[in-house]
Amino acid sequence: MDKSIQNDDIEEEPLHDIVAKVLSNVFLFFLIFGLSSTVNVTQVSKRIRNVWALSAGLGMQFITMPLLGFLVVFMLKDGSGFSEAMGLTLLVVTSSPGGSYSNWWCSLFNADLALSVAMTAVSTILSMIALPVNLLVYSHLAYGMHNEGADSVLKALNFGELFISLGVVISAIASGLFASWKIESNRFQLWANRGASISGIALILVSALLSSVGTETNFWNQHWKFYVGVALPCLLGLSLANIISKCCRLTKPECISISVECCYQNTGIATSVAVTMFSNPEERAQALAVPLFYGLVEAVVIGLYCILAWKSGWTKAPADEKFCVVVSNTYENESLDEQDDDGGGGLSCIEAGPRENHSLDDVTSLDLPSIEEGVPICNDNLPIWKFWKRRSQITTPKKAPRHDSELGTPSKEPRTRLGSEDTAATGTLSSTS
Repeated sequence: MDKSIQNDDIEEEPLHDIVAKVLSNVFLFFLIFGLSSTVNVTQVSKRIRNVWALSAGLGMQFITMPLLGFLVVFMLKDGSGFSEAMGLTLLVVTSSPGGSYSNWWCSLFNADLALSVAMTAVSTILSMIALPVNLLVYSHLAYGMHNEGADSVLKALNFGELFISLGVVISAIASGLFASWKIESNRFQLWANRGASISGIALILVSALLSSVGTETNFWNQHWKFYVGVALPCLLGLSLANIISKCCRLTKPECISISVECCYQNTGIATSVAVTMFSNPEERAQALAVPLFYGLVEAVVIGLYCILAWKSGWTKAPADEKFCVVVSNTYENESLDEQDDDGGGGLSCIEAGPRENHSLDDVTSLDLPSIEEGVPICNDNLPIWKFWKRRSQITTPKKAPRHDSELGTPSKEPRTRLGSEDTAATGTLSSTS
């Protein structure tokens, strides 16, 4: 009888795993695709070249957060209330890359979404090396060089699922950015952002339902060390991320994005490790309680933090706007011109050359490029791989029809040269100045 029950459980587990993987990856793809379609390709390129912002974010992600997890485990490992299973699982949580919901939080409260997408792409790739290295170092430092749990933590990592997650994230970001570049429409970006929000809510519901199937754990009757130990890395990491970001002189929306990216960890990796690594039901229940409670803490803390940042004027959304309007609209591309004023490589394809002195007579004889009205200014001499610079969003303004003084009818031909009256008026102004 017992064997038949065990066989039934073994047969049902692959079905649960397949449903979890397929649904999670599908909703994850559309979540990141929709958010990536909202941002401008040039802005993402600028964020990748922003050494200070990227270094601060990656340093917090792969150096500070694993170190905070190790310090907490090292202080609470002795005595009761914080078992070895909890400590090893917490090290997995703090060493994991940022979760996909970090982009959603940045989009929801209008932080620097371009920086969040850039950090997600880079950190996802680097996590394939940083995650096992941090686990190997800190697990043995915390529990000894010959500890059985520290030796088996790397074996419990499912690198196949990590590579699948890497492929989903990178393909979603690449396709989303391509769609943003190809379809230059504010309406498309608005609906892509709304679709990402719907996918994020669906991913939360699916993850909550599937994680509860077959689990026999809870986190509401644990020792106080458990709650303090699991919540402390998130709270300390959020505070340190703000301090380091401000020391690097980053903008306020960039500080919000880095703080959210660093503290919102991918708890799904820790859940997978806990299920694979621990065969004892009691140890498995203790290990599974860590990512579940950390996920609750990071959602509540980051949600309150984003609301406080919005009301303090740190995000791109107006602080006096209604809450429903802020979370349902995106302000990502409305401040595009303000962000390009810093000289960090804007969208214009025309470079400003050295200033030369010309007389007004020479101005009419200069070889000026013929620019049609309403047509983007492009530079086809750039290489193909710099596709984001080949098309410019800066277009020449359409001129109002000129009324002829003699006929009193609008002229259909655009003015291409300075007239005599304009020359005289300009010369008078230059002489008086």
